[in-house]
Amino acid sequence: MSVRVTRRSQASWRGTVGDGGGRIGLGSGAYEGPFSLKARVEDVERATNPEELIAAAEAGCFTMSLANILSEAGHPPDDLQTTASVRLEQLESGFAITRIELKTTGRVSGVDPDEFGAFAERAKATCPVSRALAGTEIVLEAVLAGDS
Repeated sequence: MSVRVTRRSQASWRGTVGDGGGRIGLGSGAYEGPFSLKARVEDVERATNPEELIAAAEAGCFTMSLANILSEAGHPPDDLQTTASVRLEQLESGFAITRIELKTTGRVSGVDPDEFGAFAERAKATCPVSRALAGTEIVLEAVLAGDS
């Protein structure tokens, strides 16, 4: 069976980049809300930015891939929690996303910390969002819950 899907989101903008703002909406309707430069470079409540959306996509894709890899190995996870942090930096050449940090913690029966780390590295290497972002350094910290 071959799978091919296309997902869409949309964005609108009014005004200058510095003073204006816009709205971003997911095609599924699961999210629609404001975004702005201020939300991109400062801590602003109730507004998002492209980097936060990339972080959500990476965290979700990685976690789903890790759950699949663990399940296929006979160790379906009791719980996986992942945080993705996306770094935006102003370089000489302009703004760039320079790094994505993943931190995942799992409760998984029958897996030792080294195995969990190897499964997590495999998920990072094979998740479609990680592959789409291959030009950006993605680092991973994988912790098995209860591991000291």
